[in-house]
Amino acid sequence: MILDGSYPRDIRVRKEAESLAVHHSVFVLCTKDANEKEYEEVNGVKIFRWISYKNLIEKGIIDVLLSINFIHPYFSKKLRRFIDDHSLDVIHVHDLPLAKSVYKAAQKRKITSILDLHENYAAGLSIWFSWRKSGIIRWKNKIFFGYKKWAKYESQCLPQFDRIITVVEEMKQRILQENVIDASKIEVIANSEKKTFAKNFELGENNYFLKDKNRFIVSYVGGFGPHRGLHIAIEGMQYVMKKLPHAKLVLVGPSNKDVNDHLNNLVKECGVESHVEIKGREPFEKVVEIMQGSHINIVPHISNEHTESAVPHKLYQILLSGKPLLVSDCAPMKRMVFENEMGYVFESGNPMSFAEKVIEIYEDPKKAEQRAQKGFKETYEGKLNWEHTEQDLLHLYDNLEN
Repeated sequence: MILDGSYPRDIRVRKEAESLAVHHSVFVLCTKDANEKEYEEVNGVKIFRWISYKNLIEKGIIDVLLSINFIHPYFSKKLRRFIDDHSLDVIHVHDLPLAKSVYKAAQKRKITSILDLHENYAAGLSIWFSWRKSGIIRWKNKIFFGYKKWAKYESQCLPQFDRIITVVEEMKQRILQENVIDASKIEVIANSEKKTFAKNFELGENNYFLKDKNRFIVSYVGGFGPHRGLHIAIEGMQYVMKKLPHAKLVLVGPSNKDVNDHLNNLVKECGVESHVEIKGREPFEKVVEIMQGSHINIVPHISNEHTESAVPHKLYQILLSGKPLLVSDCAPMKRMVFENEMGYVFESGNPMSFAEKVIEIYEDPKKAEQRAQKGFKETYEGKLNWEHTEQDLLHLYDNLEN
């Protein structure tokens, strides 16, 4: 496996690698942080951290160089040695940026190649940086990370791989509509969570919202950004607080200054300072407390080409918490919720619709609890878990010669 990121920090990569390691020898080539070992074995996965960046400036320069010819100068140098040292039969690259570097190496060594698309990367580039203030950053992103440039690159890469993995069926269908590719080459491997994640909610007393014990808590846990729809939730609280003056929206996750400034300014503009709290990153044990201690957990993504092609890990984690779930009507999330009758859906980008669903959940707690328990059952006892999903991954590998 090839990853331009940290392992085992990446949840999706770790789950796939560890599942495969039960049946195969798995080697991961990835980046190295200052406090990490160059070689390590974790749960049967052999990790080689041969790529390092001195700082974010160097990483930014390498990303720009990559965008010129789509060959990563560091990974491309290490790949041939990595393949030869371990006599690899299959090379499995995670996400679009390293795709060309990997398929070139795979073709030279005549080994099987797999492209694992975590998201619609080109579409993500069109929205991820839209709140950035720096003129230099905005210029750089327009020149080197434009949608058309990367969408064209994706269409050139896809036919080069022996197999393609997507996160949701909607992403698979988009690829088939836009490219001449045999559908049998594409496998959907969801971002489902292991059933054992549910044990995290049995750890004992939950004190995260102790100071807000009389509030009705609506929470979001995850990355911040324009595509996440957090601004819609903030705007929606203007309407929620009129009906539910004790309601509070809590936003938890990593962010940058531009995004934080944008959201904090919006809170003031909407006059919801006493009804919205924006926090930074929290440790894992606190994340679990937040999900379990909330009356509603939300995934309010804005509907666009990027969010219509993925479902985040946190949706499955929320379901395993047994707490009510509210999502926007992005196609994959809407489909999952409606098919399994396990949550609530509001109209993406519509603050009033968001508010109406929050109020509906508050006014009928019995129905909300029933749907939450249905979600837990489908995730823990049904097919919406990693134990079921991994069988599709193992089947893909067992049939690579076909």
